[in-house]
Amino acid sequence: MIFVSMVIDALPGQHSRLAAAMADMMAETRHEAGCVVYTYACDLTEPGRFHLCEIWETLALMEDHIDAEHSLRFMSVLNETAKISQVKAFGGDVEKVRIRAPAPRRS
Repeated sequence: MIFVSMVIDALPGQHSRLAAAMADMMAETRHEAGCVVYTYACDLTEPGRFHLCEIWETLALMEDHIDAEHSLRFMSVLNETAKISQVKAFGGDVEKVRIRAPAPRRS
C-alpha cells in the first residue's frame, strides 16, 4: 500500500476555483483501479488550506493515476491556484485491523 498526505494552500482569491477542481479530481480518481482512499478536506484552523489523503494498492497503480489525463488537467489548475506546502508518502505492507469506539464515560 502507498499512503500519501499533502497540504495545499490556495493562493489569494483562488479558493473556490481550487475547491471545484478538487471535487472533480476526487470524483474521477475514486473510480481508478487501485484507489482505496482519495479525499480532500478543508483545514479547520487555516483558511484556504486543504489536506489530501490518498491510499493506493500499489505504487504502479498510483503512478498510473499520476499520468492519467484528469490528473494532468488538475495539476494545470493546481499550478495556477495553489502552492503545495507539504508532501509525505509511505509504502509498505499493511494488515486490516478492527478498531473499537471509545467506551462511554460513567458519571
